[in-house]
Amino acid sequence: MITSATAAELVDALRAVIRSGKAVQQHAYLHEQLPPGAVALLSLLHREGEQRLGRIAERLDVDPSVISRQVAPLERTGLVRRRPDPDDGRAGLLAVTGDGARYLCAHQERWAELVATALADWAEDDAEALIGGLRRLTTDIRAVRTLVTP
Repeated sequence: MITSATAAELVDALRAVIRSGKAVQQHAYLHEQLPPGAVALLSLLHREGEQRLGRIAERLDVDPSVISRQVAPLERTGLVRRRPDPDDGRAGLLAVTGDGARYLCAHQERWAELVATALADWAEDDAEALIGGLRRLTTDIRAVRTLVTP
């Protein structure tokens, strides 16, 4: 088990990575007129296919109201489409459009190039170890989250 000091250092390091990513996004012209989290929503729909808003919120670990706010500009720009759920007319199904898939691909390519440049001096094994550690951290935090009451 790690110490609370190590856990605090990890939290600080993760926050620094997030801040650095936001700075790169602004300075490298990766900041589009889309709400925060829109790329995660597009990625989920592209990877897993058409889904209800509630399922998307569940998969992205956010409140459904957050997804509702993100969907409107994505629909306006033609990156996602909504259609009635044939099993429940009160609900809708969201899917990524062809334009949305192209936008997502271009966005991911730009970020992959930036990360590859940043990690140019890293060994492949080190990068793979980081990926594994981050995936494990995500899984473990999600498991703990279910134990915490708001």
